[in-house]
Amino acid sequence: MDFQEKTFIDLYEMHYDEVHAFCARRVGWNAAADATADVFAVAWRRIEDLPIARPRPWLYGVARRVVSNRWRSSSRHDRLVNRVGGQARRGPETPESVVVQRSVDDEVLEALARLRPPDQEILRLAAWEELTGPEIAEVLGISLNAVQQRLTRARRRLAKALGPRTPEHDIGREQTP
Repeated sequence: MDFQEKTFIDLYEMHYDEVHAFCARRVGWNAAADATADVFAVAWRRIEDLPIARPRPWLYGVARRVVSNRWRSSSRHDRLVNRVGGQARRGPETPESVVVQRSVDDEVLEALARLRPPDQEILRLAAWEELTGPEIAEVLGISLNAVQQRLTRARRRLAKALGPRTPEHDIGREQTP
């Protein structure tokens, strides 16, 4: 057994219960074992970065991020279930509504493809992945202010790429007064 394995085993035996309790208080008892396993998987991969003298705060920091990721994943899952459930209740689509929706979707996708890759990415993160500003900032490694500015500019560029809107573009869409 080498030094890293011994270090990891000692770390695991000394802190598993504390990390598990930390996770259980945040994600519930059923999901805590998986979250704790994720924490120690990160610890194993990053054993050289681990502060040996004080590992517990480092482990809690990892656990906090693991729990946060699980919350976001669960939230996205819940929104998707609600969205799919809402779509199922609308009844069958008419051929006309499918054609109109596909036409609008194609138009947006074509306009998106004409944008610069950074604009495409930030719009996809916001619209397709449904990430919040702080989450996008974390993914891109930029400040929240930079996210807000880039997102605003990317939305303007997309609107410009879509061109002027005419009444026939809004067929089948709900009008707001």
